[in-house]
Amino acid sequence: MQNESMSQDDICLDKAPSVSPEEAKKLLETNKNYILLDVRTKMEYDKWRIDGAKLIQLSELIQNYKELDRSKKYLIVCLSGRRSACAAYALKELGFEAFNIQGGMLEWPYETIGSFEDIEIP
Repeated sequence: MQNESMSQDDICLDKAPSVSPEEAKKLLETNKNYILLDVRTKMEYDKWRIDGAKLIQLSELIQNYKELDRSKKYLIVCLSGRRSACAAYALKELGFEAFNIQGGMLEWPYETIGSFEDIEIP
């Protein structure tokens, strides 16, 4: 029986395939079959992102997943790794090869465009 205190995010984190930021960077640099997908809001993406990331907000992913190339593999990022875990889990269930980047942007140690300080949190 599943623990009733587990949130949807916790379930996604538990079931989504994941890679470390280091593994993700290496895959993106060495394998053209991997695509970096950012599932944050447009405002977050515009203020701070990884160069080359394609934006599809989590709220729009299920409506727009048919735009994704099934021959590619997806490395998915968000701010902390929770939304991206849900996205990776959902895409996996839809038959895609998708991986959550552990820790999201907050744990990405490499160069980015913009910075966390540029994001205005309401």
